[in-house]
Amino acid sequence: MNVNFNTTVETDVDELDAAIARLEALDGKSTEAGLFGGFAAKKAMWQEYGTSRGIPARPFLRNTMYESSAKWSRSVSEDVIAVFEGELPGGAVVQRLGEQMVKDVRRTIDAGNFAPLSSNTVARKGSSRPLIDTGDMYASITHREA
Repeated sequence: MNVNFNTTVETDVDELDAAIARLEALDGKSTEAGLFGGFAAKKAMWQEYGTSRGIPARPFLRNTMYESSAKWSRSVSEDVIAVFEGELPGGAVVQRLGEQMVKDVRRTIDAGNFAPLSSNTVARKGSSRPLIDTGDMYASITHREA
């Protein structure tokens, strides 16, 4: 018995080259979210790690990273495929991820699953919500290309 196959593959090499170029433009790109400089960044560090002056650690950045990293990976994977297929510009991958990271950090803060505030702090600020006082730290959470 003899089986023969005749097949042809047709492709537009220029289209494939363009898709590869779009992916290569992503090489080395990264983004980070957090608080970058200023007093709000100092307050964030004190809250994240705690202090020897009685502020307990309230790790809103690390918790967000641990809880959301798999979701971020899935999102980036989908976006990279969209870049390859020409449906999304490469710069959008980093931008979209950064925006999602900021939303997730704020969501972690909003959930409020942290060490409770002392009674003195609650009396002073009039609220028992950790990490939200004047709102300047919360509003200062941003992202940047790293």
